[in-house]
Amino acid sequence: MSLVELDGVDKGYFSSGEATEVLKGLDLRAEKGEMLVIMGPSGSGKTTLLNLLGGIDVPDGGRVLIDGEEISSYSASRLNDFRRRKVGFIFQFYNLIPTLNAKENVELSLETVSRDRAANSARAEKYLELVGLKDKMRNFPQELSGGEQQRVAIARALAKEPVLVLADEPTGNLDGRREDSVMRMMKELQEGLGMTFFIVTHNHNLKKYSDRVLELDDGKLSGA
Repeated sequence: MSLVELDGVDKGYFSSGEATEVLKGLDLRAEKGEMLVIMGPSGSGKTTLLNLLGGIDVPDGGRVLIDGEEISSYSASRLNDFRRRKVGFIFQFYNLIPTLNAKENVELSLETVSRDRAANSARAEKYLELVGLKDKMRNFPQELSGGEQQRVAIARALAKEPVLVLADEPTGNLDGRREDSVMRMMKELQEGLGMTFFIVTHNHNLKKYSDRVLELDDGKLSGA
């Protein structure tokens, strides 16, 4: 069984009394440990697809299975539990809490998984070290560069040790050098930890890091 399975997924929205189809009969398979890059024009449904994969939204039709769980049939409370257990999110904007240092930002995300403070502290240190921030764990966000803040955000997502990592324009605010550094680091973690990554981007440079590139346009997916 594939880690990710989408079968005939439809999703649309109502706005000003009009229905807009976003995803139309989408089929997709992804294996454990893959890094997939999803590209497509604005409005093509890339973020909608991530929301369905992450259990933030539910489809109007079809099935979404993640790691053997058919989350498309879950209630809101079960979706919340699923996200907590199995999904890590990385966004273009880091969303770090400015009054917490790097380690505390990572530890806070772990409190939804475990109340063991000592274990959470050790895991936060482990993942900050993995992303190259061993010497900056006590620094606050305003004391870190953009690339370093993004590394904290990545450590926060990965520290839960999710089966699925969803990244929406993860290097959108970085220059070329920092972008390359962050992507190489994510690739190393993907290969070392066996996590599955879905990366949504407009940046064609990120294709070289992927195992597979998917094109989303007019609600349809190619390359799946």
